[in-house]
Amino acid sequence: MILPPADDDGLGIILLNSNIEAHFSFTNALGMVSTEQARAIDIVAKQYPRAGWIVALHHHVVEYPGRAHALSERIGTALINGSWFIRQLRRLAGRAVVMHGHRHVDWVGDCGGVAIVSAPSPVMGSFDDTAACFYIHTVVATGGGRIQLAAPERIEVS
Repeated sequence: MILPPADDDGLGIILLNSNIEAHFSFTNALGMVSTEQARAIDIVAKQYPRAGWIVALHHHVVEYPGRAHALSERIGTALINGSWFIRQLRRLAGRAVVMHGHRHVDWVGDCGGVAIVSAPSPVMGSFDDTAACFYIHTVVATGGGRIQLAAPERIEVS
C-alpha cells in the first residue's frame, strides 16, 4: 500500500506485507519482502524522485548489532531476504526511514545509508532493565527529498 506525497518533494508512506505465507516452517515468524513490492517501491520512487519516504513493515530488516540472549533470537527472525531488500532501498538512502516492530528491540540504526527504526513494545516489556516505552519520532525534511530523524521523544510506560 502506498500513500504518495502530497507534493513532489513531500513525504510519502509505503506499507509492506513482510509475512511469508508458508505451510511449514520452524518458526511462525518468517518474513520476506516480495520482488513485486520492491518493484512497486522502485516505480513510485521514480515517479516522485524528490520525495522522502517512510517504509513500514512488521519484520526487522537486519539483525541487531547487539548481543542476543539466546540463539533462537537470531534464527529466522529478520527478513530472510533482508540484505537483498536493503540493497533495493539504497537508491533511497537519505530519502527513506524504515520502521518496523517484530522483536521490538529498542534500536535506531543505519544500514547501507538507509535509516532503520525498531519500535520497542510498551506491553512486552524491555529486553534490559530499562522501563517499557515507546517513542514519538519526528521526520525532518532537509530539502531535495532528503529526510532525517530528529531526536525522538521517549514515553515510558509503567
